[in-house]
Amino acid sequence: ALELLIVVVILAVLATVAAPNLRDMLVRNRLASISGDLAFDFAYARSTAIQRGVRVAVCASRPPHSSCDGTAWGEGWMLYTDAANDGFTSGTDTVLRVHDPLPAGYAVTTSPAALVVQFRPSGPADALRTFQACFAGFIGREVTISTTGRVSSAAMTGACS
Repeated sequence: ALELLIVVVILAVLATVAAPNLRDMLVRNRLASISGDLAFDFAYARSTAIQRGVRVAVCASRPPHSSCDGTAWGEGWMLYTDAANDGFTSGTDTVLRVHDPLPAGYAVTTSPAALVVQFRPSGPADALRTFQACFAGFIGREVTISTTGRVSSAAMTGACS
């Protein structure tokens, strides 16, 4: 019985030490996943714009993702064709992909502030944009869209606030 008690105490100490590291690993993996999703969706939007010869946009959108009604990227986003260059018009434009809201505590911000990113049929983006996927206290990930439409992802230089 004494041996069992010692084993239980040792396991409790190990679990106490390992739990914060496990949480940190899960947060870092989730940030990598969010930034990967953003980078993929922007690259997909650019590629589709080139292939179809129409403007393709990505906008902040809330479920059920039937309009560009989002007020923050963390609420989710949708990719759509924008042939008339007039924003999303149900019945005229085609929704290509959607991304559901981020888990609680995670956020995506953009600089300069924008809720829509457009790619022209030849591939360029409407403007240079930097997106930051964050969880307070962690070093987040950045996704950058150049004016030529090139998408890149990297770790941020500082911790999220």
